[in-house]
Amino acid sequence: MESEELEKIKELIPFKEMNADEFKEIIAKATLSSVPKGTMIFKRADQDNKVYWLITGSIDLLDEKFDAKNRKAGEKAVQSPIDDNSPHRMTAVSTEESSILSIESAALGFFGHGGAEASTDDDPGEGIDWMSTLLSSPLFEFIPPSNIQTLFGKFEEIQQKKGDVIIKQGDQGDYFYVIQAGRAKVERSSGEKTVVLAEFEPGDNFGQDALVSDIPRNATVTMLTNGTLMRLSAPDFQSLLMSPVIETISLEEANEAVEEGDPKTYILDVRSPKEVEADKIPGSLNVPLLLLRKNLPKLKIDSVYVMADDGGKRAELGAYILNEKGYTAYVFKRE
Repeated sequence: MESEELEKIKELIPFKEMNADEFKEIIAKATLSSVPKGTMIFKRADQDNKVYWLITGSIDLLDEKFDAKNRKAGEKAVQSPIDDNSPHRMTAVSTEESSILSIESAALGFFGHGGAEASTDDDPGEGIDWMSTLLSSPLFEFIPPSNIQTLFGKFEEIQQKKGDVIIKQGDQGDYFYVIQAGRAKVERSSGEKTVVLAEFEPGDNFGQDALVSDIPRNATVTMLTNGTLMRLSAPDFQSLLMSPVIETISLEEANEAVEEGDPKTYILDVRSPKEVEADKIPGSLNVPLLLLRKNLPKLKIDSVYVMADDGGKRAELGAYILNEKGYTAYVFKRE
């Protein structure tokens, strides 16, 4: 690669977080391709296990309705990977001669966190461009452009220390969080047993479940290092981020979608098995809400899911979780 190209790559996420040795090693595994206008770079629903960046030129990102969003090299929106979902949620087509960087997901998995493992309690590492990371989420395909500037203006920066409890299991939801710097752990307690579910790193977000479903926090998040968080109040989250994401569908529209079957449409019930046993919705799939994230790989990315409203707020949270991960989901509302 030319030095000019390498300098452009160094400005992208996650390369700008890497030290010189890490950057040299990962670039050796990368491929920089020049593609002519009209080239399909990847296709919606394909699972090629690669991550892509736009280095020069421009592309169109096409959704399931073939609505296009144009992206140009150098824009803030393409500092992060282009649709790094697997399978892809969008189709990418070059709109002029462009250069595309690609790396196998497995190779990239060892890098990209700027030496976070070596961070000390007093040095959580430099913060990432959390706005670009959040903008790369499939959620932002639903957010009106007029909302985005207002949304980011509502975030508040807070400093946290190692051991600080950010959210506590059983409490009511009050904020949505994004980690800008530092690390945190997620724990869930049942009786006297406490299990560590995951660790959060810079760029990760949390706290949305209680805000969408209006139920108490289902886990505790504690800082593992000193760090910086960005937080959004519950009212701002619900009006600016949640409302555009959770779309409803009528009984007539749902029946038509199921009958037409293109794309394949499923009724998804997120109630508990005992609730379903007492009152099963004909033709529905049952995936309890607590197991929904775990079972996402079993769902088809190119299908449409209608959440049965019998689950109440749980149905809205189910739709939010699916849309957040690049699926297409609606909440069924009876007239």
